[in-house]
Amino acid sequence: MWRRLGQTSRSSERLPDAAYVELVDMVVRPALPVVFMGVALACVGLLLASRKQDIVLLVLTFAAMAVDVASVFMVLAYRRRTAEATIVADEARLWERRYALGLFSFAALLGAINARGLFSAHPVDSALVPMLTSGMAFVFAGGVLSNVAFRPRLCGIGIALSATPTIAGCLDRAAQATDIHVAVGFALQALLLTGFALAGLGWASVTYEGAVRQIVSKLDFAIMARRDDLTGLSNRVELRDRFDAAVAGLSEESDLLAILCLDLDRFKAVNDSYGHLTGDMLLRAAAGRLSSAVRREDTAARLGGDEFVVLQTELRRPGEALLLAHRIIRALGAPYEIEGRTIQIGVSIGVAIAPRDGVTLEQLIARADAALYRMKRSGRGGVVFADEPPPPSAANDL
Repeated sequence: MWRRLGQTSRSSERLPDAAYVELVDMVVRPALPVVFMGVALACVGLLLASRKQDIVLLVLTFAAMAVDVASVFMVLAYRRRTAEATIVADEARLWERRYALGLFSFAALLGAINARGLFSAHPVDSALVPMLTSGMAFVFAGGVLSNVAFRPRLCGIGIALSATPTIAGCLDRAAQATDIHVAVGFALQALLLTGFALAGLGWASVTYEGAVRQIVSKLDFAIMARRDDLTGLSNRVELRDRFDAAVAGLSEESDLLAILCLDLDRFKAVNDSYGHLTGDMLLRAAAGRLSSAVRREDTAARLGGDEFVVLQTELRRPGEALLLAHRIIRALGAPYEIEGRTIQIGVSIGVAIAPRDGVTLEQLIARADAALYRMKRSGRGGVVFADEPPPPSAANDL
């Protein structure tokens, strides 16, 4: 069981960031279980302290209540933060640590309250103390399993901190009991709590694995919906999202972004001569070169056929778009080796700059596309800006 829990915990370290963030959200977001456990422990702790006239129990109870209140405020702060913007994996790890600190502190205090109630001087056959302590141990373990099962390591440590002192106290009561029925009853109570905890940890591992499969499948489908099937480049959906994010991030008047519309030269001749299978292989090869030519913060997308678009962000001057365009021309214009054939194509590029040539994606693509076809009419293999005429000899750009 512990080996499997360890394997599950290690596998969680290899999760995709988006899946990890979603798992943390499933654990940290709920507030009602935290509130319920705090109220329940307050009632039990105060009742035990009153019954046993024990100041230590009272102090432990107030400490647990303080931890629970702090945990509630932490959950509310997390909700406010995630309402502002999506968090990344590093920040999610910070929130998980905060949640774990509250969970472990509360579990340890619950275990201490139960141990104090069971081990301290009291008639060994009294039903009130073992009933309340074991009841709280079961309720807390069940609550942790229902709310934290998606993070098995947290689940296992939390249950161990609360259940172990309670099990030890029940076994101590069983050893002290003079009546065989009382002794067996306490021993059974310890056995039941142990079995519940171990079975719960196994269930937590299964729950975690199922949740991970669902989340990863959902993320895969989401990625597929934003990617071109043939080339793996972004499609129109992702291009628009990236464009909107880039526009929202323009903080200074000097910031610019560029839209580069690309069209492969002589691609139709390749398709007609060698067939669509070779044409598809050529498109995938060209897309790979295009991805390598752009920066990580830029976006390369395929709109269809042999038409591509590049979103270039964080520009200070239009000349940076010209440099990228020439880099793309060199990369895509080099010979391709496909199925034993050497194939040579080129690429023509039209460029529009925001906000000079437009402020919406549609405006910029239309201006860049118009520049591209001016380029193709006058000669292929070059680059033209939306506000410029085509160069006298486009072929020199290859």
